[in-house]
Amino acid sequence: MYSNRRRSSLVSSNDAVDSAPPTEDEDEVVRHRQDRRVFIIRSVLILALITATAVVATFAGLYVRSDEEDNFEMQYDDSVAKVGEAFQYRLSVKRDSIMTFSSMITSRYGQLGTWPNVTIPNFKEQTEGLLDIALGKAVSFNPIITQDVDRLQWEAYATESAYILGGENSSLIVPDPNATWPDNRTVSFGIYRRDADKNIIYDPGYDLESKHYSDVMVPVWQIAPFELNERAVMFNLHSEINRMQALDNMMMHAVPSLTAILQLVQDKDVTRPAAILFYPVLDAFGSRKVVGSVSLVFYWESFLASILPGYIKGMVCVLSASTNQTYSYTISGDVVKLMGEGDLHDPNYDEYEEVVEAKLLLDGEDGAGKFITYTLSMYPSEEFEAQYSSNKPAVYAVGAVLIFLFTAGLFLLYDYLVEDRQKKMSHLATQRGNIVNAMFPAAFRDRLYKTQGNASVRRQSSLVDGRRSEREGSSNDVDTESHTESHNEGVSSVLSMNTTKTVGGAAILRRSSAGAKFRLKHIEKVMKGFAGTNHFDPGQGVLDDEPIAELFHNTSIMFSDIVGFTKWSSERSPNEVFKLLEQIFWEFDEIAANLNVFKLGTIGDCYIAVTGIPQPVQDHAILLTQFAFDARDKVREVCARLESEGLDTAKLDMRFGIHSGDITAGILRGAKSRFELFGDTINTASRMESTSLSGKIQVSEETAMLIRRGSKSQWLTKRDTLVTAKGKGELQTYWAEPQRSVSFSDGQKVIGSQRGLFQSSILRNSVLQWSESGVSLENDGPDSTPSSRRSSAEQKEVTIEDLGNESESFEFDPDFIKLMSRKDPTTAGDEKV
Repeated sequence: MYSNRRRSSLVSSNDAVDSAPPTEDEDEVVRHRQDRRVFIIRSVLILALITATAVVATFAGLYVRSDEEDNFEMQYDDSVAKVGEAFQYRLSVKRDSIMTFSSMITSRYGQLGTWPNVTIPNFKEQTEGLLDIALGKAVSFNPIITQDVDRLQWEAYATESAYILGGENSSLIVPDPNATWPDNRTVSFGIYRRDADKNIIYDPGYDLESKHYSDVMVPVWQIAPFELNERAVMFNLHSEINRMQALDNMMMHAVPSLTAILQLVQDKDVTRPAAILFYPVLDAFGSRKVVGSVSLVFYWESFLASILPGYIKGMVCVLSASTNQTYSYTISGDVVKLMGEGDLHDPNYDEYEEVVEAKLLLDGEDGAGKFITYTLSMYPSEEFEAQYSSNKPAVYAVGAVLIFLFTAGLFLLYDYLVEDRQKKMSHLATQRGNIVNAMFPAAFRDRLYKTQGNASVRRQSSLVDGRRSEREGSSNDVDTESHTESHNEGVSSVLSMNTTKTVGGAAILRRSSAGAKFRLKHIEKVMKGFAGTNHFDPGQGVLDDEPIAELFHNTSIMFSDIVGFTKWSSERSPNEVFKLLEQIFWEFDEIAANLNVFKLGTIGDCYIAVTGIPQPVQDHAILLTQFAFDARDKVREVCARLESEGLDTAKLDMRFGIHSGDITAGILRGAKSRFELFGDTINTASRMESTSLSGKIQVSEETAMLIRRGSKSQWLTKRDTLVTAKGKGELQTYWAEPQRSVSFSDGQKVIGSQRGLFQSSILRNSVLQWSESGVSLENDGPDSTPSSRRSSAEQKEVTIEDLGNESESFEFDPDFIKLMSRKDPTTAGDEKV
């Protein structure tokens, strides 16, 4: 009984444990729910992609379309501004042109009192330029004639003066025998008009259509171009209603006036809207009495031509007159075409209408009266808009759709691959689960899964903790190293405040404080032309800062001036004086740039240069002496060149003075900050120049000592007499002259004394030794600078043949022979000569 009870208990326990995990049906339900969720998410995502595609495509198309519309409106606005501006400008040019011509007539004939008997000589020549500027068809002078006052007198005057218009044989004087009436009409016929049938008749002198000037006639008297408008002479402009209103306003108010739109007689078969602009001719300046008019005939299309660029096409312009006359034009680049009479623009573009009113009267002129006015209305057209409309919106929309379709395709492919992988992994997991299920009871299997899961979590946590410890340890190491490096750098920076530099074998301790570095840098910037602004305002506390100055120990300074310049310049023009100075100093500047010499400035004909500032230069004295050699050669070249041009500069030459020593240099701050040098060295250098001779380079004892140290003692010649310098007393100075290098070809022989042959042999052997050792004769040792070394190709070579047959008297400097005869030529740089 016990065993059965125990067995029953075990069975119950096993059943309880086995009932814990879900059944296969429950797993299937869970999987079905998950699949349904995945399907919903996938469907929503696909729907979102489709919606996004549609939205992006729509917005892309709308954006491109909006951009095209903006471009269209911008181009239209720009075209409107150009056309409106040109419309008013060209009307003003026409008015101003005939206003000037009218003023000329008043100025010439106003004081004579011969109105209306006035004939302008050379009318054609005087109006050619006016027609070109005003873009006119014809221009005429028209006197004002009153029927009962001066008509007969003026007609007689016109008959007598007709020869002035077209010559003695003009058809206006002699009737054309081959012509019939009215083509054979002459000036003697008198003032004429046209009747209702357009027939020419003698003007009766009265016209009741004019309320104020019914007995006034305005005949055409002089007109240009004459050949095309000869038959218009003596025609009464006041007889036509379209011209009458404009003339009445002009005579009443003494202001310019426009006619209504006209069709010229010459354009019988072509419709070309035209008009006439009348400007009054006054009997005198300051008077309001109108004695005539200047008329300008023009076509309205001239206002619209050659305004817009060639890519603008199809702009519509509607010209409207206050006389209810309207004509429409199209502008395409430079071409203007008449569309026809009336307002022919497309009503779909009414919202783009822009109107410009022609302003004829000047400021202050009386605008009362029934003046004829004009407006220009501008519109775009389909042709205009088509230039800025394209299929780009559709292309961009399709492009956006294709991009999203491609993206959706990639997503679906990715989803398919992921799902396929999941299915395979699920199938593999199911197979492995079946194996595990077959190997382990359900209760032990679940515990096993749980144990494996906890172990995995612990391993992951241990790995994370290890990485965190690594990072913290690394950070501590970095901090320690950073602190150590920072400390070392601080110590290093402190230790590096003073530096030593070996120059010529001697160790020199140089200060490297922040203030000194700043001053040196600022001085160098000023010398190079980069000092910045020169503005100085003491109120800003500039003088509270330390001065920008420094003492330079190793420097040389040169003064030079032109001997005879004062007398020469007093006899020359300023241009000739400056021509000489500019050419000489230009050459000096070129040499200074090549030798790294700093030009301090010029004072009159004095040129001042310095070396050793701001950067130390070991051979500063040699460098500046070499500069003086080259500068002297250039002075002579320039004087010789200007002598050939007739400037009489052959007698001019230059003297030079050089001194070496300490110089205080700095930036002297003030209204115009500038770089200045101070010190006794400058005064001594000036004395060297003032006591020098024409064509000579005089150097001081200090400079000569530095030249000897640089192995250039052959340049120096002691001056025979001491120099008395103001404030210095008597000084020993030296003349500096360059020594030309001598080269010999191997195998040459010197014809002369045995001593000359011996010296030649020594020199040749020495040259060969130096050549084999790779050392140049001009190299002054390892400390020489490129500026003090000159290649043998740059030196003037003297061969044995150049010495001539008088070589018996040729002798070398004993010191030079001693130097060249040494066994070790590589130590020549240390030789004291």
